[in-house]
Amino acid sequence: MDFRKHNEEVKELWDDYHHGCNHRVPILISADEQFRLPLYGCTFKQYYQDVKIHIDAQLKTEKWIRENVLHDAEMGLPEYWTVSPSTWMAENEFFGSEIVIQEDDYSWGKPIPLSKRELLKMLREINVEERIKQSKLFQQYEEMKKYMRNMKFCGRPVKTSFTVESTHGIFTKAAEIRGLEQLCIDFYEDPDFVIELLEIITELIITRIKTWNALLGSDNRYPTDKEWGLADDSLTLISEEHYRKFVLPYHQKIYSEMSKGKRSIHLCGKVQHLFKTLHDELGITIFNGPGPQINLLQMINEIKEPIEIQAEVAHATLRSSQKEIEETILSMLNDEVKKRVKMWLLGYPGKESSLSNLKFFYECGKKYGKIKREK
Repeated sequence: MDFRKHNEEVKELWDDYHHGCNHRVPILISADEQFRLPLYGCTFKQYYQDVKIHIDAQLKTEKWIRENVLHDAEMGLPEYWTVSPSTWMAENEFFGSEIVIQEDDYSWGKPIPLSKRELLKMLREINVEERIKQSKLFQQYEEMKKYMRNMKFCGRPVKTSFTVESTHGIFTKAAEIRGLEQLCIDFYEDPDFVIELLEIITELIITRIKTWNALLGSDNRYPTDKEWGLADDSLTLISEEHYRKFVLPYHQKIYSEMSKGKRSIHLCGKVQHLFKTLHDELGITIFNGPGPQINLLQMINEIKEPIEIQAEVAHATLRSSQKEIEETILSMLNDEVKKRVKMWLLGYPGKESSLSNLKFFYECGKKYGKIKREK
């Protein structure tokens, strides 16, 4: 494999993409623990609890991916390596959830077993800086910095790449710390409580981001002129009516507090009913996460203005048959969609995704992602 040639072609593709004249849709593959840890040979529990394993697993699997997984990103040895602590459950820990570290799957946070009044009181009493400094994330970050001082891997420097700039979601975190089913019941039994809970969570998220940036010595200043966005996957649970009544005011607050630039959001569930509202009410123009469950053409027709779609294909597709992979890509890379919006397609491999399937995904994406532009 001629990495230099590949990297030059990829750079040209992304330059064209940013100028709106790319000849095909960029195809990316992004791998997390589900794909990396079986490659490396350790459990999730070992990875989450042992900083040395955490670093070694990231470096060795990143090297393997850069040498073996074809996609529209730089391949071969980098100028320097970047390693970061896992942040999956850091917000849940911050809010007071008990974190369950599983032997061979993602960690997760238990709902907080308090009454409504007790939960609100506990959240109001959080000392943000103190809670951050007591967190496992902060401790691992400090340990990683010490361990990685002057470290090299394959002759290249290793750096810590770590920032806290966003959130996994205002509604999503509320649902996880209250319990998904219970929060949905609260909508009907005690809507005032839901509003108060979301208000407190929003304030804490904003303060947490700013405090982390101060502790890291970051140059970030909010509201930023750069693109800013958040995730909120649990929005798939609620109607557009409930979104407008309960969540929208707090999305408006956090976006206005954090961003003066382009606005983005990550949503990977069945949220077809929310895209237009998110665009019209929040000014979101970059949608990350729409998958095969979303009618992209309908989404574009409803919004009626220029947007960017960062589409995704999940674990299940990439471990399925090549016929199913091809059918999924064909359904998403519609000719009209490709011509009307900026778009890329990303695949998330899991532990059962074969290298041959990943190569097939990339080749199919290149084949069906060609864009016929009017001269």
